[in-house]
Amino acid sequence: MNIINIFIVIVFICLLGYFFYFGKTKLRHLRKSKQFGYWSIGYQYSSNPFKWDLQKSKIYDRGQLPIDAEALAGPFLLKHKDKLYLFSEVVLKSVSEAKIGVSVYNENEDKWIFQAIVLDEPFHLSYPYVFKHGSDIFMIPESKQAKSVRLYRATDFPCKWELERILIQNKKFVDSSIIYWQNRFYLFTTRKRRLYLYYSDALTEGWKAHPKSPVKFWNHGRCGGRIFEHNGSLYRFAQEQAKGYGMGVHIYKIQELSSTSYKEIAIDKKPMFEPFGDGWANAGMHHIDILKISENKYFSVFDGRRSSPINK
Repeated sequence: MNIINIFIVIVFICLLGYFFYFGKTKLRHLRKSKQFGYWSIGYQYSSNPFKWDLQKSKIYDRGQLPIDAEALAGPFLLKHKDKLYLFSEVVLKSVSEAKIGVSVYNENEDKWIFQAIVLDEPFHLSYPYVFKHGSDIFMIPESKQAKSVRLYRATDFPCKWELERILIQNKKFVDSSIIYWQNRFYLFTTRKRRLYLYYSDALTEGWKAHPKSPVKFWNHGRCGGRIFEHNGSLYRFAQEQAKGYGMGVHIYKIQELSSTSYKEIAIDKKPMFEPFGDGWANAGMHHIDILKISENKYFSVFDGRRSSPINK
């Protein structure tokens, strides 16, 4: 091989490395902008937990964070010792795997104040379903990349968490939602647009697949927030997926839930909410969490995706 051929081979290898690196970076950016990027969180009060005026929402976005973030999504609320906390997926610009962050609500100024990244794993995390049981506070974040449904317990709330137990192994489930109902735990979780149901008498062990599982196929099979209890009934928020990823949320009332039966019915053919306008949620909406403040007062958080980034 002469010098010219050697030079051609070297140039060819350099070009391959260039396109591989920058092509991979570009694909990662496109993936984040389509599914993760440009998401932010809306919040507001209402007298009806199923009626929200999205046009009047206040917005919590990456521009309000003291860290270099790409997006905020999948918000969950928890009230603890008279403080209201917001746990959410935080997509950083520096890494492709999302983390879980926490913010605290300043009621006087009606705004969220970011505290810290509280859960950081070598795999993607989202949908931080946080809840209380007994004297402990737990979280079940989505950990599809780890092929497991993982239960974390707060050791120093709200910033320190440790893995308590892996509830389900070797399954690529997303958006797992848990509820304690009539002295039994039920876990709703999704894989390939199929809604699977598990149950157990104890939180950390004994989980079994429900005999009716999967209980829903295709559209609306993926949960879009906490299982919500209202006036003695349970409601499941479900993602609209037939129109594309993150294209709205529907409401289902759970009519039967036991270790042997499951039945739900759609409240309305129309979505509870969907992308709207030309602002913070014009390209996507897929999540809601509701907190009852008093008899006729509710506080809600939901996420929305822009079609273009906001400046920070």
